[in-house]
Amino acid sequence: MFQSVRLKNIRLTILSLIGVLLFITICLVALRGRAADTMEINGETVTLRAGDEADVERFLTSCGYSSPEFLFQHEITVPKNWNDIYTEYNELQRQQGFDLVPYKGKAATEYEYFVDDTLNAFVLVSENRIIAAHVANCDGREMRMIR
Repeated sequence: MFQSVRLKNIRLTILSLIGVLLFITICLVALRGRAADTMEINGETVTLRAGDEADVERFLTSCGYSSPEFLFQHEITVPKNWNDIYTEYNELQRQQGFDLVPYKGKAATEYEYFVDDTLNAFVLVSENRIIAAHVANCDGREMRMIR
């Protein structure tokens, strides 16, 4: 009888430990996949929240573009399956603190701005958050980091 009670207690303890470990694992995975809400730019902390065009303009100003001029916006879907171009584009984004992998297959809005005589800025927003940004020559031939 005492042996049966001990076995039940051991089983209960083991199941409790497994439950706790599973909970901790789920929390760690969720936190790891969560994108930051801010980014360090030119020594300042800048919010990546973007609910509208004005928020995107504030972000571009933080990147050093003093008077961005809105050109247009359109809806896109980040592809689930990437070709070499998207893989290279994401590497550019990762170098500046973004990552498009969690957004594969998700809808986004691309904003385009004229930022100086030779450059246009492109900012990708999904779920009210800036997820990617770059500048390109107005002719579209050269793309580089936003800052």
